[in-house]
Parts: sequence; C-alpha cells; structure tokens
Amino acid sequence: MKITFIGTGEAFGRKANTSILADDKILLDCGMQTLQQLMKLKFSLPKVKLIFLSHFHADHIFGLPAFLCAGEEEKRKEVLEILGGPGTPDYVEKLLFLAYRKTPGDFNFKINFNEISKINEKFQKFEFDNYVFEFAETEHSIPAFAVSITDREGKKVTYTGDGAVTGEVVNLAGNSDLIIAEAYGENIKGHSSVKCAVELSRKARAKKLALVHIQRKEKVCVSEMEGIEGVFVPGDLDVIEI
Repeated sequence: MKITFIGTGEAFGRKANTSILADDKILLDCGMQTLQQLMKLKFSLPKVKLIFLSHFHADHIFGLPAFLCAGEEEKRKEVLEILGGPGTPDYVEKLLFLAYRKTPGDFNFKINFNEISKINEKFQKFEFDNYVFEFAETEHSIPAFAVSITDREGKKVTYTGDGAVTGEVVNLAGNSDLIIAEAYGENIKGHSSVKCAVELSRKARAKKLALVHIQRKEKVCVSEMEGIEGVFVPGDLDVIEI
C-alpha cells in the first residue's frame, strides 16, 4: 500500500493540515491546504474514490468544498464516496452552502454519503473497492473516529485522526503495518502525545509508527522513542510503501 502524507501538521502551524492519501484513491481527511498540496504533486483529483472524514473540525474538513469544486473543473464523472460519522451528510451540505452556495446535488458527479454506524454496540465494517474499513472512537472535544484500512493483500494502516487513545483504538490498530498517530502534545485534553502514540504502537504490535499533527511548539524527544523500531516523523508530501 502506498501512503502519501499530503499534510502532517496541526490546525495553526506552518505545515499543511494533516491529510493522508492511500494508494492514490483514498483520502483521509481534507483540511484547508489539502487541495493545494495535491496540486503540488500534479495529482489528478478524480483518482480519489473515497474521502474519510475523522471529525468535523476545520483543519480536517474545510478543504472539502474546494476539493469538490476543483474536481468538477477537472471533469470528474466518477462517483465519490464520502465516509464519516453520524451527521456527515448534513454537515457537508451546510459547509458547501456556506462556502460556495452549492449543494451536493449541484455537481456533475454523484456523491454517496456513508455514515459510520453501530449494531449491538459494535461499529460495522465498511467495504469498498477491495478495502475493509474498521472504526473506533477517540476521546476528543467532539465525536471523532480512528479508522483502519486493510487491502486485499492484508496490509493494514491505522489512522487515529484527532483524540486521546482509547482501548478501542488499541484494539483497532492491532497488528497494523503502519499506524499514523496524532501526537499533539503532553497533557492536552482530547489529544494524544508522542508518549501515548508510542505506547499505542507497542500495545498494537505495529511495524511502523508515523507521528503527525504535532503541536507547533512541541519538541519531539527522541528518548521517548527508544526501543521502538520504525518510528518516524514524516514531512509534508513524503511517501512510504508498506
């Protein structure tokens, strides 16, 4: 699986907002600079088949209206899947109207909304294009979700989105080939840290750990990573194959 770190930053820093591209077809979050970052790569927007939205904070979703409008300018015809928590269709509709006075039905391509759901207190898997998506809630200031994606070859990537790690997230991330974890800072309510991300990687027995969404004033301490192989801090537009 090819992973492109479109952005690796927090909401207000110099780096682009955290957004991840998997296999050039699955976009995890769509922050305020996501479109510009993709354009730096000369990336064809219609290649994206699905967008996962971890939660509704601006640095994870406010790039969506521009992405959709630019996709139409690039003559997109393919259906676009949008996957997120409960309320995603209403939130996106309001966001589009505020941004460009548009509705999801105004585009020349169809948008399918898929809401994360539970049956008997268990999140339901979502299957799409030979990928299996599984979910867990994080502890954040608003409802927020981590996601794991497993491809047909069994390669597994877990993206925590924003929020403190829960036991459910540890279970979700189990045996991941790569965990992409928020490491915002120590003792910040509703967020994770380097120590928490490293502990998540240990418990989940992950092969690699990428630390993203680090607070702009936070200094990453190398000693916190001792004993953990495969830990790294990616830069914007870095690429890794797993």
